[in-house]
Amino acid sequence: MTKNIKITTEYITLTQLLKEENIISSGGQAKYYLMDFPVLLNGESENRRGKKLYHHDEIIVDGETYIIDLAENADELIAAAQEEKEARAVAAKKTVRDDRIKAQKAAVAKERKEARFAELRKKNGTRSGGFGRPNQGGRSKGPKGPGSWNSHR
Repeated sequence: MTKNIKITTEYITLTQLLKEENIISSGGQAKYYLMDFPVLLNGESENRRGKKLYHHDEIIVDGETYIIDLAENADELIAAAQEEKEARAVAAKKTVRDDRIKAQKAAVAKERKEARFAELRKKNGTRSGGFGRPNQGGRSKGPKGPGSWNSHR
Protein backbone atom coordinates (compact mmCIF):
# COMPACT_ATOMS: atom_id res chain seq x y z
CA MET A 1 0.00 0.00 0.00
CA THR A 2 1.33 3.43 -0.91
CA LYS A 3 0.86 6.38 1.38
CA ASN A 4 1.61 10.02 0.47
CA ILE A 5 3.26 12.11 3.19
CA LYS A 6 2.61 15.85 2.83
CA ILE A 7 5.39 18.06 4.16
CA THR A 8 5.37 21.82 4.62
CA THR A 9 9.16 22.22 4.86
CA GLU A 10 11.96 21.60 2.40
CA TYR A 11 12.65 18.15 3.89
CA ILE A 12 11.99 15.89 6.87
CA THR A 13 14.34 13.39 8.47
CA LEU A 14 13.86 9.66 8.46
CA THR A 15 13.30 9.77 12.23
CA GLN A 16 10.55 12.37 11.80
CA LEU A 17 8.84 10.16 9.22
CA LEU A 18 9.01 7.11 11.50
CA LYS A 19 7.59 9.10 14.42
CA GLU A 20 4.88 10.75 12.30
CA GLU A 21 3.67 7.39 11.03
CA ASN A 22 3.72 5.91 14.56
CA ILE A 23 6.26 3.28 13.60
CA ILE A 24 8.33 4.39 16.60
CA SER A 25 7.17 6.38 19.60
CA SER A 26 10.29 8.47 20.25
CA GLY A 27 13.34 9.68 18.39
CA GLY A 28 15.62 7.61 20.59
CA GLN A 29 14.10 4.41 19.25
CA ALA A 30 14.99 5.26 15.63
CA LYS A 31 18.58 4.10 15.97
CA TYR A 32 17.59 0.66 17.21
CA TYR A 33 14.67 0.34 14.80
CA LEU A 34 16.94 1.03 11.83
CA MET A 35 19.47 -1.55 13.10
CA ASP A 36 16.79 -4.24 13.36
CA PHE A 37 14.49 -3.51 10.40
CA PRO A 38 15.53 -2.74 6.82
CA VAL A 39 14.40 0.59 5.38
CA LEU A 40 14.71 1.33 1.66
CA LEU A 41 15.08 4.87 0.36
CA ASN A 42 14.58 5.08 -3.41
CA GLY A 43 15.41 1.37 -3.67
CA GLU A 44 18.61 1.50 -1.57
CA SER A 45 19.08 0.40 2.02
CA GLU A 46 19.16 3.31 4.47
CA ASN A 47 20.08 3.18 8.16
CA ARG A 48 20.89 6.83 8.96
CA ARG A 49 18.17 8.21 11.20
CA GLY A 50 19.00 11.82 10.27
CA LYS A 51 18.79 11.20 6.51
CA LYS A 52 16.91 14.05 4.87
CA LEU A 53 13.89 13.04 2.83
CA TYR A 54 12.91 15.40 0.02
CA HIS A 55 9.98 15.83 -2.39
CA HIS A 56 9.36 12.65 -4.49
CA ASP A 57 11.52 10.38 -2.28
CA GLU A 58 10.12 6.86 -1.91
CA ILE A 59 10.62 5.05 1.41
CA ILE A 60 9.71 1.42 2.06
CA VAL A 61 9.33 0.50 5.73
CA ASP A 62 8.06 -2.90 6.84
CA GLY A 63 6.38 -3.54 3.47
CA GLU A 64 4.64 -0.16 3.44
CA THR A 65 5.58 2.45 0.80
CA TYR A 66 5.67 6.16 1.65
CA ILE A 67 6.11 8.93 -0.92
CA ILE A 68 7.14 12.42 0.20
CA ASP A 69 5.07 15.23 -1.37
CA LEU A 70 5.07 18.96 -0.76
CA ALA A 71 1.83 20.46 0.51
CA GLU A 72 0.03 22.94 -1.79
CA ASN A 73 1.21 26.01 0.12
CA ALA A 74 4.64 24.56 0.93
CA ASP A 75 6.50 27.17 -1.13
CA GLU A 76 4.93 29.97 0.91
CA LEU A 77 5.61 28.14 4.18
CA ILE A 78 9.23 27.44 3.22
CA ALA A 79 9.75 31.12 2.30
CA ALA A 80 8.19 32.21 5.60
CA ALA A 81 10.37 29.76 7.52
CA GLN A 82 13.47 31.06 5.73
CA GLU A 83 12.55 34.67 6.62
CA GLU A 84 11.99 33.66 10.24
CA LYS A 85 15.35 31.87 10.30
CA GLU A 86 17.10 34.97 8.93
CA ALA A 87 15.35 37.16 11.51
CA ARG A 88 16.53 34.84 14.31
CA ALA A 89 20.08 35.00 12.95
CA VAL A 90 19.99 38.81 12.98
CA ALA A 91 18.63 38.79 16.55
CA ALA A 92 21.35 36.34 17.63
CA LYS A 93 24.07 38.56 16.15
CA LYS A 94 22.60 41.55 17.99
CA THR A 95 22.55 39.58 21.24
CA VAL A 96 26.18 38.55 20.79
CA ARG A 97 27.16 42.16 20.07
CA ASP A 98 25.23 43.42 23.12
CA ASP A 99 26.86 40.76 25.33
CA ARG A 100 30.30 41.77 24.08
CA ILE A 101 29.58 45.43 24.86
CA LYS A 102 28.36 44.51 28.37
CA ALA A 103 31.50 42.45 28.98
CA GLN A 104 33.72 45.34 27.87
CA LYS A 105 31.87 47.77 30.15
CA ALA A 106 32.17 45.34 33.07
CA ALA A 107 35.92 44.96 32.45
CA VAL A 108 36.38 48.75 32.44
CA ALA A 109 34.36 49.10 35.65
CA LYS A 110 36.43 46.35 37.30
CA GLU A 111 39.68 48.09 36.30
CA ARG A 112 38.40 51.40 37.73
CA LYS A 113 37.39 49.69 40.98
CA GLU A 114 40.77 47.94 41.31
CA ALA A 115 42.59 51.23 40.63
CA ARG A 116 40.47 53.00 43.26
CA PHE A 117 41.26 50.32 45.87
CA ALA A 118 44.95 50.40 44.97
CA GLU A 119 44.95 54.16 45.52
CA LEU A 120 43.22 53.70 48.90
CA ARG A 121 45.78 51.07 49.93
CA LYS A 122 48.62 53.38 48.96
CA LYS A 123 47.06 56.40 50.69
CA ASN A 124 46.13 54.62 53.93
CA GLY A 125 49.07 52.24 54.03
CA THR A 126 46.78 49.24 54.37
CA ARG A 127 46.97 45.77 52.97
CA SER A 128 43.69 45.15 51.18
CA GLY A 129 41.20 47.47 49.57
CA GLY A 130 41.69 50.34 52.01
CA PHE A 131 40.59 48.23 54.97
CA GLY A 132 42.45 46.14 57.49
CA ARG A 133 45.65 46.57 59.48
CA PRO A 134 48.27 49.01 58.30
CA ASN A 135 51.45 47.67 56.76
CA GLN A 136 54.07 47.36 59.46
CA GLY A 137 57.10 47.52 57.21
CA GLY A 138 58.71 44.27 58.22
CA ARG A 139 58.62 42.29 61.46
CA SER A 140 56.62 43.61 64.35
CA LYS A 141 58.21 44.57 67.57
CA GLY A 142 57.78 42.03 70.30
CA PRO A 143 57.78 38.29 70.54
CA LYS A 144 55.82 36.05 68.19
CA GLY A 145 55.26 32.35 68.06
CA PRO A 146 55.25 29.45 70.56
CA GLY A 147 58.66 30.16 72.02
CA SER A 148 57.55 33.55 73.22
CA TRP A 149 54.30 32.46 74.83
CA ASN A 150 55.96 31.36 78.07
CA SER A 151 58.65 34.03 78.24
CA HIS A 152 56.69 36.52 80.40
CA ARG A 153 56.26 34.44 83.59
